[in-house]
Amino acid sequence: FTVSVVTGGGTSSFAGPISQRTSEDAPSPPLNVTVYNISSTSVRVAWQPPLTPNGIIRGYQVNYLVSGGPIETVDTNAMSVLLPNLTSYTNYIIFMRARTIALGNNSTFVMVMTNEDVPSSPKNFSLSPFAGSPTQLSASWSVPIPRNGII
Repeated sequence: FTVSVVTGGGTSSFAGPISQRTSEDAPSPPLNVTVYNISSTSVRVAWQPPLTPNGIIRGYQVNYLVSGGPIETVDTNAMSVLLPNLTSYTNYIIFMRARTIALGNNSTFVMVMTNEDVPSSPKNFSLSPFAGSPTQLSASWSVPIPRNGII
């Protein structure tokens, strides 16, 4: 900045220049948060930097949870992150925040379902004679838990 003084007699010479930087503040949320299924137990989260960084972006906090469950957090300096060891065929809510000297606001929430996987074995499998027939059997079982997909 420079400054001068004006009177009826004229304008003074300019003082300065001087510069001053404002303090950093929390950034706006990361943009375009996108989630890609990698396998039945992992997804990749990618994003763009905040529109208003309000300072030097020092990293990102990626948060994910199953509805009603605890929030898991991964800190990174990259522009994408792999979330491994997830549960197959499960809905996850993912959101994130950018960090300068302070954490910014949450991004939009993204919901993703992990891919299907091989189901576990059927439970309580049994065979019994079919009533009134010497050549037929009746088979019964319980649905496997976890299902790991649509059965």
